[in-house]
Amino acid sequence: MITLKDVTKKYGKFTAVDNLNLEIEEGDSFGFLGPNGAGKTTTILMAVGILRPTYGEIKVFDKDIRREIEIKKRIGVVSEQQYLYNNMTAYEYLNFFAELYDVDSDRVNEILDYMRLSDVKNKLLKEYSKGMRQKISVARAVLHDPDILILDEPAYGLDPKGVK
Repeated sequence: MITLKDVTKKYGKFTAVDNLNLEIEEGDSFGFLGPNGAGKTTTILMAVGILRPTYGEIKVFDKDIRREIEIKKRIGVVSEQQYLYNNMTAYEYLNFFAELYDVDSDRVNEILDYMRLSDVKNKLLKEYSKGMRQKISVARAVLHDPDILILDEPAYGLDPKGVK
């Protein structure tokens, strides 16, 4: 499903990822472990087509992730950074993405229920706690039932009860 071949990412003279070869097959669960600055997030950002590798090739479903927009629609991502539209409510935010993915708005309510956010779905996202914002990020990532789910620090900001 995901193949990285001889992938290197440089930022000026600093090499963040050096000649990485990796193959993740359908059904696999895979995790990166390493210290801060080891290139974990950089690798994830390249694998989903947000960053371009300096060298090497990345394929998802045997297609070049940078050139195939349809492939990106099959991926759900929870990023280390929370990219939320703060002046939208949770319902508006998720419904916006539901429309992009051609997902029924009933799915938005289903996800909000599952994430235990239905009672605050009409609050602006800027009023949410860090943990609640992370739940919305997870909800957005799974909203369209993606074939691949990529999680970068998914429990960031969640209390132990919220991680369940």
